[in-house]
Amino acid sequence: MKKILLSMSAISLTTLMMAGGLVTNTNQSASYTRMMCRDATTGVDAVYYNPAGLTKLGNGLHISLSNQTISQTKTITSDYNFLSGTKPVEYTGKVSAPVFPSVYAAFKLGKFVVSAGFNPVGGGGGAEYLGGLPSFEMPIASIVPSMVGQLQPLDQGAQAIFGTDPQFSNITSYGADIQFTGSSVYYGTQLNLSYEINKMISVAAGARYVMAKNTYTGSVSNVMINAEPNPSIGLTSPYNGTPGDYLRLVASHSYAVALGADGSLNAAAAMIDQATDIEVDVVQEGSGITPILGVNITPVKMLNLSLKYEHKTKLELITSVNDAKDGGGMYSSGDTVVADMPAMLSVGASLSPGSKLLISAGVHYYFDKNNDYDGNPGGTQIEMIDNNFIEYGLGLEYNVFGPVNVSAGYLGTKTGVNDLYQSDLRYSLDTHTFGTGLKLSLTSMLDINLGASMTVYQDGEKTFAYPETSSSLIVTETYDTETWVVAVGVDLHF
Repeated sequence: MKKILLSMSAISLTTLMMAGGLVTNTNQSASYTRMMCRDATTGVDAVYYNPAGLTKLGNGLHISLSNQTISQTKTITSDYNFLSGTKPVEYTGKVSAPVFPSVYAAFKLGKFVVSAGFNPVGGGGGAEYLGGLPSFEMPIASIVPSMVGQLQPLDQGAQAIFGTDPQFSNITSYGADIQFTGSSVYYGTQLNLSYEINKMISVAAGARYVMAKNTYTGSVSNVMINAEPNPSIGLTSPYNGTPGDYLRLVASHSYAVALGADGSLNAAAAMIDQATDIEVDVVQEGSGITPILGVNITPVKMLNLSLKYEHKTKLELITSVNDAKDGGGMYSSGDTVVADMPAMLSVGASLSPGSKLLISAGVHYYFDKNNDYDGNPGGTQIEMIDNNFIEYGLGLEYNVFGPVNVSAGYLGTKTGVNDLYQSDLRYSLDTHTFGTGLKLSLTSMLDINLGASMTVYQDGEKTFAYPETSSSLIVTETYDTETWVVAVGVDLHF
């Protein structure tokens, strides 16, 4: 049961699975939503995507304001034998981020550009699981076979000695109230300095200050069982109540006392009481610095090339427990959790073969194998990554007439995690994202960007033994997700 609360923190690191690596968001402007690829952009959102490309802006102040509204549905199934309902049992989680802002500003004077940005570089959403999750419910479902296994020898002993089967082990079902809400956001404040070496080459250096905050609250309460002991032995039948009270009821029966089982049953009842009444209210916070380097190359007027490298962000989150809701001792104020963000290399190209068409392509490579994803500060690390995460995108923009530009794009991802990473609380799947939208250049000073995207996820599956020490109880879980994004942005040029 305590494994439920140990796992709750993992969900807050990955509540919003969107464009980007395992813990990094790259959907950082409305222009991105409509094109799905901005790596070689020379627009204002280059503050994030291509800071060296900002030297292509005109002299003066440039501002970009965007918001994305994101909705995600996660569907998980489990065929664990002791779960209530028809197998496999389906669980649905809703994740939402109605406000997902990106704010950029760049000021160019001659060969120099100073720029700043603010955006959610990781997380950014809240998850709500109204019907629980397999990892929450499986320990509760396991109470029934555990109690049956403990009480069957007592039934057999009583029948052998007293000639009556008390049917103490006739436990038919269970129920519980499980609640969980988790949220995560990694806000980044970025500052860059860009310099034009010549008309062909520009460079940039910058840093991002990352402020991470995970919050999660949850409880396991009102765990009940239904049992039907033999009514002839004087116990209430059917019984509906807590599993601990049922064990104490059985322990007080003359059969259990005579067979010397009352002591062990009372001890087991106390353990179950503790494991079935758990609350958690925990916040984890920390900060780190991401150094950023960039190069922009324009070999010919119609072609722009970009290169950006973001160094690894070292993050250790400090735990704070509210109102002594520590998950039965699973959390302590002052504990640290490793939440590093991996280094990332992006390479981009944009091509303008004519006055109306823009083609953009890019690749993002995340150095996940050099990152720590088990959250354990020190000690033996769990190897959860087989290959580094890769994203690849293609975007098109076409000027229909005057101020109206239509766009579309595609982004694919290839994850490199293994089964040790995957769980119902945290999983990574290969994806295909399709975006479309409009850019309206209303004046030389004002652009409006409108975009929408849909992400299709390749189904994932994991087969494992539960509990880990068992070789007979094999469980299969499946994972699926769908994500929708609607974005609006305004770019201003002064």
